Amino acid sequence: MRTKKIYHHVVKRILHPEIRNCLECQSKLQRCVTISDRIIVTLKQVVRIVHCGYRCPHAECPGRNTLYRSAEADALALAGFTFGLDIVLFVGHLRLKEHQTVDEIHQELSQQLAPLDQTISRREILFLFEAYSALLRAGTEVSHDEAWKEQVRKNKGILLSIDGIQPDAGNETIYLLRDVLTGRILHAENTTESTKERLKQILAPVVALELPMIGVRSSAQPTELQAVAELWPKIPHQICQFHARSFAGRLIYTADHRVKMDMRMSMQERTHTYRHNLHKRLREAEEHKDQQEAEIKQLHILEEYAAMVEGAFNLESKPPFQYGGLARPRSVEQD
Repeated sequence: MRTKKIYHHVVKRILHPEIRNCLECQSKLQRCVTISDRIIVTLKQVVRIVHCGYRCPHAECPGRNTLYRSAEADALALAGFTFGLDIVLFVGHLRLKEHQTVDEIHQELSQQLAPLDQTISRREILFLFEAYSALLRAGTEVSHDEAWKEQVRKNKGILLSIDGIQPDAGNETIYLLRDVLTGRILHAENTTESTKERLKQILAPVVALELPMIGVRSSAQPTELQAVAELWPKIPHQICQFHARSFAGRLIYTADHRVKMDMRMSMQERTHTYRHNLHKRLREAEEHKDQQEAEIKQLHILEEYAAMVEGAFNLESKPPFQYGGLARPRSVEQD
């Protein structure tokens, strides 16, 4: 049976509409309903929000049926979500800008929430990213933004950035199309495939803008290169710095992974046995603590170093330049 989640250190806030008077007759609004009473977990606190709704008190007023809400309450979290909008944006930032995996996001967000005594599941990370993707899609309408188009013409065209993580095993991802010079997101679309034809469909809204194209920056997936070459055959196409560094470090990453696996296979069992024997010697020495204080101190030092060696076998590499096989425990560096 699913256990009820417990929230510690909850801060209660009662939020009222920022508008205090009826927009039709200017009468003072009166509270008529509690729109919601719910717990919201943000990056900084766990808060219980009591969202109060107000209406005009006069039955003859044309605005009598208008329900006034708190904009602050609505901005804290999406409807039906326990985790706040700041966490939704944080997940999207880590996924698309930092190129972190779901597991890496889960680990980092769990660390962020630990001081609040809150946890989050891996599945919830996926739900939050879907919400982030929906928000992006809702905010990318540029076809009628004449002021932005004028700015693009002053820049002599669009410098297009294609940001996306290649889908695998049917998992859905999102592609973002952004103008680097203005920072404007032009289009966002979820997809489970990254074929040339699918990417051409994703790029179609940018083509439909009929604005000059200066160049394209992407992760240089083969299908991205093909799609861009067919749509804009004469413009330069550059690999983004993150992916260029990743490609440059791929051979070293593979070699480091192989060395680390060889070390683990040859040393892990011996190190584990060595630590087991140390623990046995420590127990025996502590039975005669008065006579063997120096030996106990030495055994603790040896056990600490053996634990560091054993822990180093499980250090993960993070491309392009952080290699687990080369990493050293911090305390060893300090020594």
